[in-house]
Parts: sequence; C-alpha cells; structure tokens
Amino acid sequence: MIKVKNFFNTKWLIIAVTFTVTVVLLTHLPQEVMPIRLQISGLDKLAHALAYGAITLLFVLSLRTSPTLLLASLLFFAILALGTLDELTQPLCNRTASLTDWLANIIGISAVLLCSVCFKNSKHKTLVNADI
Repeated sequence: MIKVKNFFNTKWLIIAVTFTVTVVLLTHLPQEVMPIRLQISGLDKLAHALAYGAITLLFVLSLRTSPTLLLASLLFFAILALGTLDELTQPLCNRTASLTDWLANIIGISAVLLCSVCFKNSKHKTLVNADI
C-alpha cells in the first residue's frame, strides 16, 4: 500500500487541501453575494489566477521532493481537472461558468509549476557546478 507520508508533508498537505476547499466554496457563493469590486471585468480573472496559483504552490510545498517534469504534469492535470469541475458546477449556485476564468486558472497553475520546475533545475545545476 502506498503511504501518503512517503510523498507528502502532512502539515502542508492539510493546508493545501483546506485552502483548496475554501477557494471552491468561495467560487460557489451566489453572484449577488460577491463584492462589487470582484465583479469588475478583469479583476476576477486576476483573482482566479492568484487562487489557482496559490493552490498549486501549496501542493508543490506539500511534496517531499522537488517536482520533476512528470510530477509537475500530474499536478497540472489534477488541479486543472479541479478548476474545470469548479467552473462547470458554478451555474448550479447562480454563478456563471466562464472560459476566461478557466483560462486564468490555467495561467495561475502553469506559472507556479514552471517556476518550481525551473527553480529545481537551476538549483540542481548550481549544486552540480559547485562540485567541480
């Protein structure tokens, strides 16, 4: 049996899951409850990118190892599936599903994963070059 402790830091995983649940609950509040500021075109897209970027960052931090390209790809598709489900279920709560919100989610996810994979590679190259 695969143990979660082997792959994840439990504390960070709990934080990541809690934050993710909070974001999904907030995105399912009825439109009329949302602050007017967030309803301004463009600002809600930034909120989507930041929220899904933060979700991704928290899951990256929960990993016991630096993300490889394969692991980053798995995280990308898992979090993207969550973002897709999030958008598709919003009409059930008097919200509007939006392709641009979904694209903003992708931007947030991608930015964090690209940075984490590039940082891992640059950190590794620095360590390898220091040994020479």
